[in-house]
Amino acid sequence: MAIDSSTSRRGGPSRQLVARDPLREDGNVIAEHYLKRWRGAGLIDDAAVQRISAWEAAHRRPVWLWAVSGMGALAIGLGVVSVVAANWEEIPGSAKLAAALLLTALCAGGVFVSWQRELAWPREIGALLTFGLVLGNIALIGQVYQLQSEAWQGLLTWLALCTPFLALVAFTRLVGALWFAAAIVTWFSADEPIEWLVRGLTGTAYGHFFPLVLYLPACLLIVMAVVRGRWPPAETQGELLLTLSLAGLALAVSATVVALNSRLDFWPASAAAPVEISIGALATLLAAAALGLGRSNGQRRPLIALLGVSFAVWTVALLLSRAWHAEEAGEATFEAVFGLLFIVYWSAIGWVAARTGHRVVFGLAFAFVGLRLLILYFEAIGGLTATGLGLIGGGVLCLALAWLGWRLTQRLVHGATP
Repeated sequence: MAIDSSTSRRGGPSRQLVARDPLREDGNVIAEHYLKRWRGAGLIDDAAVQRISAWEAAHRRPVWLWAVSGMGALAIGLGVVSVVAANWEEIPGSAKLAAALLLTALCAGGVFVSWQRELAWPREIGALLTFGLVLGNIALIGQVYQLQSEAWQGLLTWLALCTPFLALVAFTRLVGALWFAAAIVTWFSADEPIEWLVRGLTGTAYGHFFPLVLYLPACLLIVMAVVRGRWPPAETQGELLLTLSLAGLALAVSATVVALNSRLDFWPASAAAPVEISIGALATLLAAAALGLGRSNGQRRPLIALLGVSFAVWTVALLLSRAWHAEEAGEATFEAVFGLLFIVYWSAIGWVAARTGHRVVFGLAFAFVGLRLLILYFEAIGGLTATGLGLIGGGVLCLALAWLGWRLTQRLVHGATP
């Protein structure tokens, strides 16, 4: 990087970045922008800027070469797929299965070789390809032999076969996220069998278990994430799974509150609510035990508190829905209570985020609280919504919430708990 010396307005020498910056030559405008900001704030000096720029220039990647290579590989893959698809009916079923199994075996062998040679990314990519090929093989076997089964059965078989394999050889966050997505898809594809299973185990003849189907997988995935994180090679993967599971828990509780508040829950709730609460309590205790055993005191207390608040809000929502179905009156009161319940829940999430230093989660929680307060405001003023006074009041409320959010965020930046 070239640094130009010139005279400032006060007459003293000043040093500034000029156009010969290697970062600019490489097109890395974002990195250069942050370097200038940090240098202007006094966080780094000119020597540090030079070292960073030199390192970036020495380690720059030929992105255009990777792009051309990727397009070539994609073209070859699409060509092979087109040829196979055009002659699919003429290919014997045994040949299809043999080719699919051979390709899967080659990928698995590549994973084994990469494992022996300690090649991380080839091993992870091979594991992902094997993961996808196993699903394709299951679908192909069903097509060749004309097997009739539900989608969830094939997905469950897929996860049962591949989960131990992935647990042993794949440790990246990408593989963890894809496995998490596959587990969620498998769970919700089997929602009807799960409800029938719950009815059979509890002896409940009628009622629905939509809130339980949302809440239960979050708790079970928390347990799996903690167990995964106990293995040192997969610690970062376990952290990601735990983050996704906690996000799923918040989403499940919020969706339950919103659905019950919106009367999207049309089935009888009188018989289902106690059963759901009992099963949810067991799942919550299991998740709390996993968090308690798998983390230090400073880390587990906020998470266990969030888990407890989530279960409490979820339970109150179910009980309120049961009371609402029983009374069939006081709609405005119940809607207001559900709105306040949503606000309390996301306020608790914001508190936990502030205690653990997660600024993004804190900002998201504050945004949800502000949005729900604004909705409550417009619901409360009724006919004033059509007038200028209602809009002015809503605008003032938004500005007040924005100012409060800014103050709380600044306190969080300086290490104080809002």
